[in-house]
This record gives sequence, structure tokens and C-alpha cells, in this order.
Amino acid sequence: HRMTSPLDSENWKSAIESASTLAALEEQRVVLLGKKGAITEALKTMGSLDPEARKAKGAELNQLKQQITDALDAKKTELSTAELNARL
Repeated sequence: HRMTSPLDSENWKSAIESASTLAALEEQRVVLLGKKGAITEALKTMGSLDPEARKAKGAELNQLKQQITDALDAKKTELSTAELNARL
């Protein structure tokens, strides 16, 4: 039974989806994409890989980073709209 990573798609997707405020969403962004975030940590481990593996892993991480960014943006829009509507 391997340890699950914050980068497993069901983990980061549910973490973003369950954020109910913009502050909670920002917290998830930092956990995933921040200086000490999961993506950054994964990128740091690439130095030990051979060039071929590094290239593949780099492409995979960049794609993942884009998917996470898109999901965060979508959720941010959703929460902003909800907060705006709550004020009206």
C-alpha cells in the first residue's frame, strides 16, 4: 500500500473541489504549487533521473501543473461568483 501523494489526481481534484472559500482555495494552491508545494518538491527530485526520464517526468509535471492551475482558476471563479451573489 503506497502512500498517496497530494499530486494523485483524485487527491488534488477533491482538495480543490472541497475548498469552500477563496482563502481555503489559496491554501490548496500553496500546498500544490507553492515554493514548498508538491509540484516544486517533485521537480527537485528530477536531478537524480537520467536525461530521458527527466524529460518525460518534466513534461508530466508541467502538464499536471497546468491541469491544477486550470482547476484552481475554475474554482476561484466559482467561489468569487458565489461570494458576490451572497453579498447581493
